[in-house]
Amino acid sequence: MVLESWPELRALRKTEGEPWKEFAPAFRVVRPYRSRKRAAPSPQLELNLGAIPVAYPDTAAARRRRAFDQFRFSLPKPVAARAEKFGNRQWPMLRLFRAQERALELAALNPALCFALGNYRSFADATGLATREDALDVAGKRQRDIAGWLGFPATDAAARILAKLAPESASVELLRPLRAALREPGTIKALAHLPRLNAGVTAIVVDRELAEASTAALLTEIAECPLEKYRAHAAEMLGGTLAMLRTVHPDRGTPKVQSMARLRAIHEEISKDFLKQMGPGLTGDRLPRPPLAGTAEIVPIRTVAELVEEGREQSNCVATYAECVQRRDLFIYRVLKPERATLSICRNPAGDWEIDELKGRGNQAVSEQTWRLVERWLERYSLSA
Repeated sequence: MVLESWPELRALRKTEGEPWKEFAPAFRVVRPYRSRKRAAPSPQLELNLGAIPVAYPDTAAARRRRAFDQFRFSLPKPVAARAEKFGNRQWPMLRLFRAQERALELAALNPALCFALGNYRSFADATGLATREDALDVAGKRQRDIAGWLGFPATDAAARILAKLAPESASVELLRPLRAALREPGTIKALAHLPRLNAGVTAIVVDRELAEASTAALLTEIAECPLEKYRAHAAEMLGGTLAMLRTVHPDRGTPKVQSMARLRAIHEEISKDFLKQMGPGLTGDRLPRPPLAGTAEIVPIRTVAELVEEGREQSNCVATYAECVQRRDLFIYRVLKPERATLSICRNPAGDWEIDELKGRGNQAVSEQTWRLVERWLERYSLSA
């Protein structure tokens, strides 16, 4: 793959036996820039030597990081500052910013709406055979008109809801179901009182079952959680809890969850009941092949029996994830060093594998050293900046 920097912004890809073709990368190409901390210089070395180049280790991951850093520095600062907040599909955003200066203002006022406009082809059931020129023309209109062109309700209320969504949470996979949910008056009402939205809140309100089990207090708490901007952990836990509840207590009604503490307590209780009832039926059936090769420290779990044993050994409910692994939604690994831990990985909207959960025995937090070890392992397989 070759990515041509600003202002050309052309992405080319070649596979064996095929010619070079243009494509739109879904992976992240602009990451938030963090200058590397350096120790204060010694008084004897206070020389004006100009900019000191950053030293990168000679590894594939480091070479990729250097290339993405150079790409970022080719961008105008206002463009990079807007694009870096989106975790996926930044390429269409960059092309939109280059062609339509007003799109930068839209990205500041309503990031999610700007994201949907940049990725208008993913909303083709509403835009029809729209061209890039059509999208650029729409970019200069009122927010409610842009929303209507993309298939959202063409109302100020819908535009205000979209403006609350954090740019880090924006993805086609989340915005398409949100578009459908916003046609329901109840969704507008449920979201109107929240000062901000993230992936966690949105994933709940677009799912009728999860929305029925949630309360205004729970949604408010999730909306204030920084981690929920990047991944809908609360929605996944709530969905898993309700699925286990239907299995072990089919006669019990849907609970109304008032807080994250209550959700975690219900999840732990139902997980134990689920394992007691289903444990004898969880045998040595093989799980789908893990997507990433393990190491001496990070070992993939390949059978249901190993999954059950991991749960017993680590005092956690990882065995209840067997169905998720069978669906290839996530994969489980046992971490042996620098400390014993259980790891689950999943794909993010950019297409890269990332940490879903990384916990020690009894779901205790792991050390920073362990977290960094796993992140370095995952970085070897990443395409993103």
